[in-house]
Amino acid sequence: MATRAETIDEFTEKVKQLYESDPSKVRFVLKYKHADGSLTLRATNDELWLLYKTDQASDMRRLEAVHLWLLAAMCDTTPEALADVGAPPDEEQTVEHGRRRGKKNRRKAGGGQ
Repeated sequence: MATRAETIDEFTEKVKQLYESDPSKVRFVLKYKHADGSLTLRATNDELWLLYKTDQASDMRRLEAVHLWLLAAMCDTTPEALADVGAPPDEEQTVEHGRRRGKKNRRKAGGGQ
């Protein structure tokens, strides 16, 4: 049975309920049509299909939040922890690698032929 959500908030709540009912069966598909400028989202557990279609850029932030929540739930972590993954590393964690000298550089340094 396919259910089309009218608002992004309604879609978000239904996706969360669907995922929490049986996490191992839920799939989430995102499809973008450049010609229309539309984005279609589908979530299913093979018994229930949730659909949402939009062409509004304002919905993107909320859709990103839904994706982050689903990813966090699938990884058994919090959305905040996943948001930190893309952050630059701390200065203590960075490791500086020495540059390898090519043939020209070795010759100039007196280590070549």
